[in-house]
Amino acid sequence: MARNIIIMDSSASMRRIIRTMIQATVNDAVVSEAQDAKEARELLEGAHYHLVIFSRESSDKKWLEFAQKRLAMPEAQKTNFILFTSSKKQDYFEEIKRYGIQEHIIIPCGPNALGELIIKTCTHFSMRATRRYSFHDTRASLVQGSNSFPAEVINFSEGGMLCELDAPAQLQWFMPTMISMEFNLDGATLKVAGLYSVTRRLIVAESNPDYSPRRIRLACRFISVSEESKNQLAQVFREIEKQEDLLGHEA
Repeated sequence: MARNIIIMDSSASMRRIIRTMIQATVNDAVVSEAQDAKEARELLEGAHYHLVIFSRESSDKKWLEFAQKRLAMPEAQKTNFILFTSSKKQDYFEEIKRYGIQEHIIIPCGPNALGELIIKTCTHFSMRATRRYSFHDTRASLVQGSNSFPAEVINFSEGGMLCELDAPAQLQWFMPTMISMEFNLDGATLKVAGLYSVTRRLIVAESNPDYSPRRIRLACRFISVSEESKNQLAQVFREIEKQEDLLGHEA
């Protein structure tokens, strides 16, 4: 999942410097720019952004109040904020904390310092719009044309899944796949089929002696799911949550 970031500052050259620093260290950043609070608000109201990096000079009380409201939104809609400034005055840092903005960075700074702060503030876990589940012995089949590839499901949600499989030469990971998953619920097998998906990320989990991929891990996003499949997934989620509640009471 990409980190959608806004840089807000009146100086085009400063925005360019910050953008370059981000792109040098955060490889999944999608960066937009705003020259003032009005432009930044319009961007935020038109799409979902995970983070705004703004300068002290481009902010005022109304902006801080707006940021406070965005920080108070539910996790899936929430926007985080980082102040960048050349000033080291502690009173302003204390003021922005009163509005819920916990992070700031003093410039000039190195790209790594900014990149580490972005990753700390804007984690992939907090960016997830839906909960991910893991269920023992869940299997999947990835189909492309006449080829079918069995996979072990690591976790899944209503929006996608993470799976691991032997690296087949015939798999075109950059093309869509039709996925079906199988779950064992109370001794009965439930098959959720027709999950039309695209691969968002591929990681080589194990390599052969010649360094070619032996086993790969795929993060897949569901782009088309039937109503029946949605209902079946919801049934699986309820079963997992019921088992979690039982374990919680036993503990």
